[in-house]
Amino acid sequence: MTTKNNSRRRFLRTGTQVIAGAGLALGADPALTLAQAADGGLDTNGDYRALVCVYLQGGCDGFSLLVPTGNAEYHAYASSRGQLAISRNNLIELDDLTGNSPPAGLHTSASALQPLFNDGRLAMIANIGNLVEPTSKEAYENGSAIVPTQLFSHSDQEIQWQQLQGRNRGQEGWGALAADYLSAYQSRDYLTSISLAGSNYWQAGTGQRPFSMTESGVLKYAGLGQVSDWERPRTEAFKRVLDLPRRHVFTRAYADLQKRAMSITTELGAVLESNAGLLGESPIENELAAKLGMVAQLIAAQDKLGMRRQIFYVRMTGFDVHDNQNREQPELFAQLAEALAYFQDALDELGQSENVTTFTASDFGRSLTSNGDGTDHGWGNHLMAMGGAVRGGRIYGTMPRLEVDGPDSVHNGRILPTLSASQYASTLLRWLGLDDSQLDHVLPNLGNFPTRDLGFMA
Repeated sequence: MTTKNNSRRRFLRTGTQVIAGAGLALGADPALTLAQAADGGLDTNGDYRALVCVYLQGGCDGFSLLVPTGNAEYHAYASSRGQLAISRNNLIELDDLTGNSPPAGLHTSASALQPLFNDGRLAMIANIGNLVEPTSKEAYENGSAIVPTQLFSHSDQEIQWQQLQGRNRGQEGWGALAADYLSAYQSRDYLTSISLAGSNYWQAGTGQRPFSMTESGVLKYAGLGQVSDWERPRTEAFKRVLDLPRRHVFTRAYADLQKRAMSITTELGAVLESNAGLLGESPIENELAAKLGMVAQLIAAQDKLGMRRQIFYVRMTGFDVHDNQNREQPELFAQLAEALAYFQDALDELGQSENVTTFTASDFGRSLTSNGDGTDHGWGNHLMAMGGAVRGGRIYGTMPRLEVDGPDSVHNGRILPTLSASQYASTLLRWLGLDDSQLDHVLPNLGNFPTRDLGFMA
């Protein structure tokens, strides 16, 4: 009898995970929710905060987005990059608000970001990478450093960057683990974590699942509407089937899940429809801007939905520029900058600028050396944080010397990171409201680094 019950439990657990993977919304693990309620947990003070991850899939070349402009530093960069180097004429000098950042310029295609940086709402964070512990060039080359496995592999580093659970891949994303702490204090826990790019490793876990949407809104059941004469009877028949009495625990759970999903999508769709026209049109032919526009609509509805903390995930592809880098990369930077500027303008219109922080992430940076017409997979990278709560207008961290055989370069022109992605994540999650013990759980490598907060959040 015990064996039969255990098998049933395993079957139900596996089945529930499969259903969640299909994009249906599930709440937090009840045991986890009760434990959090007993502990008191996160104190939101009734305010609203949201974290928006913009994942640049393929390995965005941050060393072309942000380029040193000091004479010696630029010369080293230009010599290393050869025909792929961005000319000085195609760089926009950034105005450092503090006077402490090294001279640097943005790629001219990303000009839409310059006003945000100069106004203090955009920060550049230099040379971040997936690290298990602080790593020197000597320790890396003699093999004494503990480093992530398969460092220059997309499939491995995309997972590890979004999980940050150790040397190898884990089971939970750091976004999912953070959402577990946040979800118990929301009127609608299933909207704590929202993805506009389908399944991803950042929000994947065994607790709170992400709610999937598209830039057009909620995902609807095909052929089950209330508009046409032929859809309406089908919808009513489907609902009657779900309401039939069931003895089997799995079929009953499945029917309950379907009913809940239909109720959620109907409610959320109505809320979004009531906010239609609140924002201006997103830039044409910019998919990232359209997705961020939907994020802005969801943020506008946070009070109606009773939300206090949320995380969002959007993705932009195309950054694996092994070929045609000089042609493709400017287009990518232009779309990225246009989308981020549009999103920040939308948040300003909604009065939510101080409450929303947007950050970029990517598999890794690119190599300094050219493979002829592009670059190969790298390690360290320059990333960005944007929002009213960001202490912008400066470059955080240390700009590396972009020299193939220089002190910051390893393994064929790949730049060794000086800041850990765990430190970057910790700075963002601390602003969201997680305390030190929660951060240590979400980011188990964080304790290996002397600085837990990089200082770019107010």
